[in-house]
Amino acid sequence: MALTQVQPEAMSRDAFLKAMVSRLDGKRHADYPFLKSVRNGTATREQVGFLGVAFYHFTKVTPQVLSTIHSRCEDRKIRRRIMDTLIDEDTELRCGSKGHDALAMDFATRFTGWTEEEVEAFDRPKWLKDMVDYRFKVAREMPVVIALGNSGIASESHAPEMCRLISDGLREHYGVKDVDQESWIVHIEGDEDHSETAFKVVLDNCRTSELQQMMLWCIDEYTRHWGNFWRACEKGAVPLRK
Repeated sequence: MALTQVQPEAMSRDAFLKAMVSRLDGKRHADYPFLKSVRNGTATREQVGFLGVAFYHFTKVTPQVLSTIHSRCEDRKIRRRIMDTLIDEDTELRCGSKGHDALAMDFATRFTGWTEEEVEAFDRPKWLKDMVDYRFKVAREMPVVIALGNSGIASESHAPEMCRLISDGLREHYGVKDVDQESWIVHIEGDEDHSETAFKVVLDNCRTSELQQMMLWCIDEYTRHWGNFWRACEKGAVPLRK
């Protein structure tokens, strides 16, 4: 007689929330030394320039990632939440004077002195390509609620503190006016809203052990990519042209 494999029980809502949050311990953006060095002004301007260029190449694909998830979503309420976030990311209608990719380009060019063409032509290192590929893989292949949690929980839930550290450091130590660093400022409040939406969607819909374990795996995987991002910024540098 064939034995039926017993599936593990799903965690309670509170236990699942605790598991997700504890998964971030030691892996939040602000936990990495590079963020502290920007905040206290010990990062070189060439390192900050590298951050600006790399962050542009991360940010530029966000609308496509979100629209991929949106196109797969059958739940109208969730689809509307995705659309709200997409509007924030890709337009000036709610969060910022331009789409977030355009604001990231503004910071990269103004800080480094590079042209837009030079920023676009930046030879992306393998870790950055892998990070982008991972984001698209999740958007295309994972359940919609997991794809939303991947960005909203594994990254955006702790992005506001990251952006505060960068923004305050730029203002105090690198002489960057707020008008020239809007790409960081818009994420301070915007990502808090996106994170709250993601937590609610995930907690409301991930009620099986399979989905919960999938979400925890994504948190581990995406924070691993972000760790690669911050360690590379600590080592990286670009020549400034002004």
